[in-house]
Amino acid sequence: MSTEPLLSARDLVKEFPVAGTAGLLRPARRFRAVDDVSFDLHAGQTLALVGESGSGKSTTARLASRLIDVTSGAVRLDGRDITSVTGAELLEVRRQVQVVFQDPFSSLNPRHTVERIVTAPLRYQKRPVPGGTKAFAQGLLERVGLDPDHVSRFPAQFSGGQAQRIGIARALAVGPRVLVCDEAVSALDVSVQAQIINLLRDLQREEGFGCLFIAHDLAVVRQIATTVAVMTAGRVVEAGERDAVFDDPQHEYTRTLLAAVPRIRPEWEQARLRNAAKRDAEDAAAGDAAVGVDRTDADNGPSAGNGPADEDNPTEVTA
Repeated sequence: MSTEPLLSARDLVKEFPVAGTAGLLRPARRFRAVDDVSFDLHAGQTLALVGESGSGKSTTARLASRLIDVTSGAVRLDGRDITSVTGAELLEVRRQVQVVFQDPFSSLNPRHTVERIVTAPLRYQKRPVPGGTKAFAQGLLERVGLDPDHVSRFPAQFSGGQAQRIGIARALAVGPRVLVCDEAVSALDVSVQAQIINLLRDLQREEGFGCLFIAHDLAVVRQIATTVAVMTAGRVVEAGERDAVFDDPQHEYTRTLLAAVPRIRPEWEQARLRNAAKRDAEDAAAGDAAVGVDRTDADNGPSAGNGPADEDNPTEVTA
């Protein structure tokens, strides 16, 4: 790992005015959504910001990606302060830092084809599309596990997991160095979540980008994160390597979050195993009956009247 972080935040603060609190001679009260947050993200690594709803993690992600302006603090990309950049410099930041949003259908234009959607970042950046838009879009779809021939389809023709893959393809179009995933799998079912997480890990290995992963599901975080920062009430209360945070949490809030993770009760798991064994035995018995196999003799030895005669089990022979 490089000692120089790819993306770093120092003392981030974000305040919003509270509606209806301004008076004729008094300013509106302000709500502090992010309070003195700092973190480092290295290339090829995944930093997960976790916490309950309203903890400030998504606002922090928007500050780090320059989607909204900070109240105070600094964001640095490759050591360069990007907190106040504008114009062409901000456009370059947009190229290097891309976002995958929570709801793919609300972030994809329903009137645009997939080809137009995934090549949009290049048009906004006024960059040429290598090999033409159709071939480029097909290549992106193939990279995220979709049929390249579906470039002429519209978002409504895809499932939620497929639509999220399109969002990832769009983010990859400009070759970002940082990928911000803001609750990117929370709206998907468990099996699709696993597929998207595996896709992100594979792409990260290939491209080497850093990933800022926002989530409240700790089971998902444990699968993908390298480091974890736990947030509540706008502040980071614990941060460290993934296994250290999960296996030996130091803050009470972190312990509360981990305790809330659903777990299968041991007696339920034992009952499931017993029922599975019973079903297997019934299936085996049904299969034996279908082919005329009697396992009674094989299990219990020779039955009376069928085995060889001996002193303890004489066999009567009649003429």
